[in-house]
Amino acid sequence: MIALMLAHPQPVLGDDRPFFIIESPEFLRPVAKRLQGMKPRAFLEIMNLVGLTQPGPPIHVILAPEGSSFAQQAPRWASGYALSNVSTVVLLPERVTNYPYESLEGVLSHEIGHILIHRAAGERPLPRWFDEGLAMVAARTWNMEDRARLVWAVVSGTEVSLDQLNALFLKDGASARRAYTIAYAFTLDLLEHTQPDFPKHILARVAQGIPFHEAFAKTAMMTLTRAEETFWSRQTLWNRWIPVATSSAMLWFLITALVFYTFKKQRNRTAAIRKQWEDEERDP
Repeated sequence: MIALMLAHPQPVLGDDRPFFIIESPEFLRPVAKRLQGMKPRAFLEIMNLVGLTQPGPPIHVILAPEGSSFAQQAPRWASGYALSNVSTVVLLPERVTNYPYESLEGVLSHEIGHILIHRAAGERPLPRWFDEGLAMVAARTWNMEDRARLVWAVVSGTEVSLDQLNALFLKDGASARRAYTIAYAFTLDLLEHTQPDFPKHILARVAQGIPFHEAFAKTAMMTLTRAEETFWSRQTLWNRWIPVATSSAMLWFLITALVFYTFKKQRNRTAAIRKQWEDEERDP
């Protein structure tokens, strides 16, 4: 086991006090310095999304190397995790290669999103799909990769209930990635078809002690079961495939495929002509 020797904590300042404090071993200090350069505005946007006017106490961020006790507490596919009850985020820089994260900064925003979400909920329990989906909304924008992953998640498997979705997060990496994609899409769908302040209202109700399913029904004006049915009914062939098929990314893919096809066809034709010449030389 590699011992984690923590360097002196370095604060990342908000308006008048540290927003989060980074601890890292010496060899990860350049990474810590890079994260310190993140703009506080990104986190203020997360606070606004979940309905917080004050961030609360500084968040403890640990940069942990592979082989440390922190890394051993996470599944192999995880790039980081949040311990909301102690306001701590653990980042595993050597693992930042898998969806849904594009960078270590993205992982940090996602995990800090979890802590701010739970603070807005008064540290009361939230279903995993909502926690993960909202954290992804806070840290990312819906892009073509997300849309393509949703297409694949839908066509390659059966519809899953929200309870089943919660369970997928606890399985292998492939199942977890599918769960992230669907939770993200479902949360975005809720934001699009309910009120813009949907997250802050439901979290405020949960903070008051209202169970999540009741808080959801009061905020969304429909039950969780109805929300599930409505979401899956919107995943039609048109909604799933047309945005992908008409995207610029798909256009470039088709152009690239056409270039390769043309090149291969030309190469085969050239080879056939050369073979014909060789045959003609052998048979005068």
